Amino acid sequence: MCHVLKITQDVELNGTLDRLFLKYFVNVIQLPDAINYKEAIAVGKNHEPEILLIDLNLNDDDPYVIIKELKAMHPNLRCIFFDEKESFQNIQQVMRMGAIDYLVKPLKEEEALTSIHRAIISLNQVSLLEHRVGKDSQTNNETILPMIEYIHNHFHTEMNLDDLANFMHLNKAYLCQLFKKEVGMTYVAYLTQYRVEQAKKKLRETSLSLGEISEEVGYTDPAYFSRIFKKQTSISPNQYRQTYKGDYIATTFYAKA
Repeated sequence: MCHVLKITQDVELNGTLDRLFLKYFVNVIQLPDAINYKEAIAVGKNHEPEILLIDLNLNDDDPYVIIKELKAMHPNLRCIFFDEKESFQNIQQVMRMGAIDYLVKPLKEEEALTSIHRAIISLNQVSLLEHRVGKDSQTNNETILPMIEYIHNHFHTEMNLDDLANFMHLNKAYLCQLFKKEVGMTYVAYLTQYRVEQAKKKLRETSLSLGEISEEVGYTDPAYFSRIFKKQTSISPNQYRQTYKGDYIATTFYAKA
């Protein structure tokens, strides 16, 4: 289970997010919504939010103050930001705060789904996107969780589908079908997103070279790693690091399917 807090005064945005969670993320628990500083801090004190969806356009309240206080209470909080229009200043600010994504309204469903899923992956949890709760769901989870754990423990190697299938003693075709059904994305897509999330963390928190980071997240070719990273985030690894430090302003920063 994953706990999500939404902070927005935008009725349309809030309704869209509610519909997405109801349809695609049945194993996500939505905490009470907040529309201002007072309500947001109250939820933060009474609950354990893990993912924060916050609108940067709040009347009378500074969203960055809210985020700072919530992160002080919940250091591992993953944040997805929504903005009325693209702002270079806001992009730079949210990058420095370790944003999972920065999305411009009106909200596009595909982008939102990818962002939320990425946030859950960043928490090292299994997103049961489009999960169907049934009689065999517990059995399936007992199969899926070891797969996820194996990926998290071996993502830095040149692991492939054969390795995972051999570890699980499963036919590759069946493994792929089960993984896609229970997790909501292919094995390759999950591994790629997880590697990119780990790379982002290293870019923010270390001074390792691009080549070193590439190798540590499972890519032997730094140029190929850079292409994968840019496809996932819309900016290069170096631009991501520079934006986080304030030396570069990304003009596009959003989730890409």
